[in-house]
Amino acid sequence: MAAAQATYRTNLENERVYNLIWSQMPEMQNRHASSWWFFLMFPREDSIYGRRQLMFAIASRAGERIRVNDVWLPGIDLRRKIVDGVDRFHAMNVAWYNDGAGTHHYMLKEPAPVLLSEHERIIRSWTGPDSETGYGIQIRSSSNRPLALEAMVRGPNGSAHFEAWGDLDSKNSSPHESIDIDTPLGGAHFIAWRRMNFEGEFDLPDGKEHLSGICYFQRPCVNAPLFPWKWIWSVFPDGTMFSAYIPYVGFNLLRKGYKFFGRERIEQTTLPIADAAFWDTPGPGDEILFNKASITPLLGLGPFPQFDVRVSNNAGDHLAFRAETYGHSYFYIDRPVLNNRLETHWSYSEYMFRMAQLSGQVAGKPVNHETMGQNYGNLEYAWGLGL
Repeated sequence: MAAAQATYRTNLENERVYNLIWSQMPEMQNRHASSWWFFLMFPREDSIYGRRQLMFAIASRAGERIRVNDVWLPGIDLRRKIVDGVDRFHAMNVAWYNDGAGTHHYMLKEPAPVLLSEHERIIRSWTGPDSETGYGIQIRSSSNRPLALEAMVRGPNGSAHFEAWGDLDSKNSSPHESIDIDTPLGGAHFIAWRRMNFEGEFDLPDGKEHLSGICYFQRPCVNAPLFPWKWIWSVFPDGTMFSAYIPYVGFNLLRKGYKFFGRERIEQTTLPIADAAFWDTPGPGDEILFNKASITPLLGLGPFPQFDVRVSNNAGDHLAFRAETYGHSYFYIDRPVLNNRLETHWSYSEYMFRMAQLSGQVAGKPVNHETMGQNYGNLEYAWGLGL
């Protein structure tokens, strides 16, 4: 008989966190509430991950009505009744695909009613009565593997049916509560599954394919004004991940639309609220944390900003690289306030990038292109303030 797989956390703890995927924590929600379920996917090609990228997301926000990427839909009603663990609301479904040369922005951009069931362990955001006649995204508990996800995506410009699962042998290959803050003024609750395997069938703008690779799944619930941040997730050919997250405030706090300041120094002038990053190798073991991080936009070097990235820690680990961007997708949420007299605006850009000019050391070993190979990643640059 084969030995049972060793897991980073107990099966009971994995199950507890996994079950929270199917809830948007309604007891924590307030007038600022927003909820998301999303996959960011890096297919494997030969010896690299992430030259091509896909993103599928279900997103909603509290309010009588909201506008997501210029489409109006009802917001989350804080007075709704949740019966037998079934939560019903409306959300926007979005999907994009970058083929390594350009971004197909709207494989899917459809608002839909949502069924979120804790007992059935499913979220279904779909425009029609069945998967053959409507558009949308469905994520449910897999019937093939324990603690895995099965997803179906269908839009006018593409579709996907895949399974995603983690090895459960480390924090990042297991579902975990990456943020859990609840105060009288608001808070946030994030379920992160930062290292998942995926495999399935994809009908993309450039044809049908069977794809497999590494993906990132997250279910964030934010019960505070949406704020700016910079975020990176990237993968090396051996599966090592590098990620960084920096919430911040800057002169772009009131910016509306996709634009930048004419002077680079103004664009770069920000105050980080926190800064953190990590390096994570596949398999059992702990991630290496960096307590200093900066992600600085560089303008005028091409059609998109590039970014100077630097991280370090007190143990002497450090990395520096240029995020050379080659693709872009843009997402934003507007919500009327003050009896429709004003609108609040929050947005983020996702940039697909290749890592260049990499240098540093981690755990006493040199880190550069020769030792690690070509890394690809995704960088979010958010601005505005979603009140």
